[in-house]
Amino acid sequence: MMIAELGLIIPMLPAVITGLYLISRAHRCRGAYIRLHRATRKLYFVYPHQTRLHVLDWDQLEVLAGFIPIVSMSGYATRHPLYLIGVDYNMDPPTEICAACGNLGVFDGDRSAKSLFSYLQAFMEHGPEVLPKPPPIPPRLSRREEALQPYRHWYAGLRRTLAKPYGLLKAPVTIPLWLGWLLINAYPESFENFIQYNVPYAKFPKEIDKLCGFEKRRKPVIRLNGKRIDS
Repeated sequence: MMIAELGLIIPMLPAVITGLYLISRAHRCRGAYIRLHRATRKLYFVYPHQTRLHVLDWDQLEVLAGFIPIVSMSGYATRHPLYLIGVDYNMDPPTEICAACGNLGVFDGDRSAKSLFSYLQAFMEHGPEVLPKPPPIPPRLSRREEALQPYRHWYAGLRRTLAKPYGLLKAPVTIPLWLGWLLINAYPESFENFIQYNVPYAKFPKEIDKLCGFEKRRKPVIRLNGKRIDS
C-alpha cells in the first residue's frame, strides 16, 4: 500500500515544489547579509525580497541567541541564530527590526551565537586587525554537485542509522521512514539548490556598498589611436 501511495505522490512532487518555490519568491532572492561600519557605528540590513534599507544603532542593539527546535528522521536538534534587535528611526513611526544572522549552532547550542557576537564586538571596538584570519573560501561546487549534496547527506544519515545497535533489525521500519524523509526533505532541497544556483542575495543601496568598501570598481579602459588595449 505504501509503495502504491509513493507511486502516486512522486509524479506530483515537481509541480508542488515548483508552486511553493514560486509562491515564496525564493527564485528572486536566496537570503541576506548584515553590514557593520565602525565609523558610523551602524548596522545596515535589507530583508530578503525587499529593497528598503534598515539602519540600526550598534550601541543600542538588544542581542539574543535564538532557539529553533528541529525534529527530523535523523533525530532532534536545535539551532541558535544570533538575533540583533534594534529600532530603525528612519521609519515612520520608528519600528523595531530583528536581523537573524550567523552561526546556527546545530551542535554547540548558543555558544556559536555568543562567539559570533564576541567576534562582531571585537571588530567594532578594535577593527579587523585583531581578528583571526578567516579560513580560505572553498571553491564553489558545480550546479550538479550542489543538487546532489542533499542526497549524499540523506544517504550518510541512513547509513549511520543502520550502523547503530540493532539498526539492521529495525530496518523494515526505518527504511520506509527514511524514504519518506527523502521525499519531503532531500528532494526539495536538491531541487532548490539546482534552481537557486545563480539566484542573488539581497542587494544593498550603492551608497552603502561604497561606504562599506564593497563598491564594484570598473576596470579602466585604455585606448591607443581609438583602439582598446587590454592590460
